[in-house]
Amino acid sequence: MKTKRSLGILAVLLGGAALGLGGRALLRRPHPAAPAPEGPVPQAKILDCYLRAGEALAFRVHALTDTVAGNADHHLKLDAVMHWNVVQGRGAGWLVGAALDEVALEQSPETPTPELTAAFGEPFLIDVGRDCRFKGLAFAPRSNERVRGQLEALMRSMEIVLPGAPVRQWTARQDDTLGSYQAHYRIEPATDGGSDTISRHRFLYAAFHLPAPGPSAEIVNSRAQATLDETGRWLTSLSTDDHLKVSLDGHLLAEMTGTIQLARVDSPPLARLVDLAPERFHFRLISEAGPQGEVGPPQPKEPDATLAAMEPKAALADFQRRLGAGKGGLNAAVSTLAGYLARRPEAIGELMAALRDGAIDPKVHAPLFLALERTGTPEAQRALAQGVRDARLASDDRMRAAVALADVPHPSQQAVDALVTQARERGGDVGGQDVARSALLALGTLGRNAATTDPTLAVQVRRELDGRLRGQPPADEVLTDLDAVGNSGDGALLADVEPYTHDPAAQVRIHAAEAYRRGEDTREEARLLAWLRVEPDASVRRAIVASLTERVQVAGDGVADALVAATGQVLTSEPDPQVRGLLISLLGQVAASVPAAKQALIAQFHRESRPELLALIGRYCSVDELG
Repeated sequence: MKTKRSLGILAVLLGGAALGLGGRALLRRPHPAAPAPEGPVPQAKILDCYLRAGEALAFRVHALTDTVAGNADHHLKLDAVMHWNVVQGRGAGWLVGAALDEVALEQSPETPTPELTAAFGEPFLIDVGRDCRFKGLAFAPRSNERVRGQLEALMRSMEIVLPGAPVRQWTARQDDTLGSYQAHYRIEPATDGGSDTISRHRFLYAAFHLPAPGPSAEIVNSRAQATLDETGRWLTSLSTDDHLKVSLDGHLLAEMTGTIQLARVDSPPLARLVDLAPERFHFRLISEAGPQGEVGPPQPKEPDATLAAMEPKAALADFQRRLGAGKGGLNAAVSTLAGYLARRPEAIGELMAALRDGAIDPKVHAPLFLALERTGTPEAQRALAQGVRDARLASDDRMRAAVALADVPHPSQQAVDALVTQARERGGDVGGQDVARSALLALGTLGRNAATTDPTLAVQVRRELDGRLRGQPPADEVLTDLDAVGNSGDGALLADVEPYTHDPAAQVRIHAAEAYRRGEDTREEARLLAWLRVEPDASVRRAIVASLTERVQVAGDGVADALVAATGQVLTSEPDPQVRGLLISLLGQVAASVPAAKQALIAQFHRESRPELLALIGRYCSVDELG
C-alpha cells in the first residue's frame, strides 16, 4: 500500500513540475551574498509593473527539465514563442491573454504526439498584479489537463515579484505547483552601462499543496536572473536554474533539474489572442490547489558524541555535507548545526570570525544564519546582535543577522537594543541604508513575536516605532516606518499611523493602509471601511481592501458580520473595476460560510457590467444561485 501511495503522489508532483521547478517589505531569509560592484552604487527606484490594455508582447522561451524517479528518467524540452495580449485591467493589475506559438516539443521516454504539441498552443489567461505577481491562471474548460499543469509550472518558474518600493533587496512569499516558498531578491547594478539585473533565490518551502503526511520538497539550488523593461512592461530577459528533491518518509522519490531561458522578441500579435472571451476561462489560484500542511521550524537536534567532539571547522564541513544530502537536506543540516552550537557555544564566535574573514563559502551563509536563529541561546543572540552592527561583515550578512534576531524563539533585550541601534543609523552608503531598513522591519516582527513571550520587549518596540512616526520621519524613511508597524501588528500604534492616511502622497497613504493589515480590533476595520468610502485614489483603495482581505484571511470563519455587510455596501458604489474585483475576492473568501457574503455577491452579479468580474463572482457562486 505504501508503494502505491508513493507512486500516486509522485505522479501528481511530476505532472505539476515537468516544465518548471518551483511582503511585503519584511526580509525573512536574505539570499546568498553577491560580490559588491565596483564604483558608486545608484539609488534604488520604485519597481512595479505597468501594462496597458491592448498592448502585445512576445518572448522566446527555451525550457529544459530532467526528472529521475526510481529507475525512470524523464526528459522534456520546449522551445516556443510566448505571446501576451493585455486584455484589460483586473483588480490591482491586469488580465493578460497568453499562448505559445511555434512550439517545438521533445520528451522521453514518450514521444510527443502532434495533438499534445498543439495543446501547448491553446490560449490561457494570467492575472498579473502591479507587483508583477501571477495572482491566478485560467484555462479553457476542455484544455488538456496534463498540458495545463505543465504550463502552470512553467509560468510559476518565470514569476518575478517586485517590491513596489525604492529598495535594493526584498523578500516575497510565492507559490508553485508544490507549495509556498520564500523568494529573496536583489538588484545587481550593471557594470557595463547596460540594464540592472534582478537576482532571485528560492530558499525554503513553508507549506505544501498536498495533505500531510505527504511528501516534502527540498530546494537544493534555485537561482534566477532577470532584466526589466524600463517602462514596467514585465521582463526583457530571464534565466533560471533549479534543482529540487522530493522525499516521502525519508526516502527520495524524485530529483528534478531544470533551466529556462526567456528573451523579449519583436513579433506580430497572435491572432488567436484577439477578442478572447474571459468568461470562458476558469481561474485557479495555486494557493487554493489543496490542503496545506505548515512546516514548523526545525528544532535543534542533540548532536551525537562524534559531532559534539568535532572542532568548529569539522562541524562546518559536516554541515555542508548535510546540506547536499538527499535525505532531509536543509532542515536536517540546520537542526543538527543548531544543536551543535547550543552544546558548543564557543564555536559560535569562531564561525562569526570566519564569516568576517571571508573564509566560508557564500552559498552557506544564509543557512548558517538560519542555524544561529534556531540555536536561540544567549550566545547565539549575542553573536547575531554583534553581527547586525559589525561593519566588517557584508551588508547581506548583517541583514541576515537582523532577520534572525526577529525570529529567534525567545528574543532578548540585547536583540531589541541591536535592532533599535541599527535602525537609527540613517547615513552611510546604500548597503548600510539597506541594513538599517532591514533592522527596522525586523524590529517590527520581533515586537509581534515578543507580544506573547515577553510583553515588556513588545512595549519597547512599540515605544521606538511610536517615537519614529511622531517625529515626522523624512520622506525616504516614512514608508519603512509604516511597514514596520504593519509587521508588528500592534493596534496601539495605529493612532500614529492615522495622520499618514491623509498624506498628500498616494504612496504614503498606500503604506499607511498596509500598516492596518494585522490586528483583531473591529474598530480598525471600521476605520478602513470609512476611509475606503472617501479615498479619491483607486491605488490607495486597492491597498485598503488588501489590508481588509488579510484580516479576513486571519479571521476565517470568525469574520465580523459588520465587516461583511459594510463591504457589500461599498461594492455597490465602487467605480473602479479593479477595486471591485478585490472586494469580490474578499467576500468570496467567506461566501461558503457567511450567507451575507454570498448574498452580496449574487446582488453584485445582477448589477455588474464587466465580464471578468462576472466570471470572478462565478468562482464563488453556482449557476443556480446566480439565477
